Amino acid sequence: MLSGADSHGDVSPEPGPTPGQDSQGQNAAARVWAQFHDVIFERLAAVEKAATALRRATLTPEVRQKAVLEAHRLAGSLGMFGLEDGTHAARQIEHLLGEQAVLAPEAPHRLVELSATLRRILEQGPA
Repeated sequence: MLSGADSHGDVSPEPGPTPGQDSQGQNAAARVWAQFHDVIFERLAAVEKAATALRRATLTPEVRQKAVLEAHRLAGSLGMFGLEDGTHAARQIEHLLGEQAVLAPEAPHRLVELSATLRRILEQGPA
């Protein structure tokens, strides 16, 4: 028995990630990003193809459907990389192309704008 021991015991803060653990996590994230980089940019290409076709008034139902699917996939996967802005842009693209049979007159401009935003975010990659 220890005399004079503090009745509250030794309270130490919870150990957080050490610098080595933090860099290991970043390295793992970078490896996963590199692994999926090409797939992510192929999905973006489908969206950009739809944006170009819509702007030229040549958007087919097949190209539109493919862009909706790829935007949905991007929205679902970008959050895993901490790219919440990318997820938001992809969801907007998905909704713009997928919700209405007839697109609004401002849709071509908006889709080009959103796809350019999404490209900038993807080119920067995860932090």
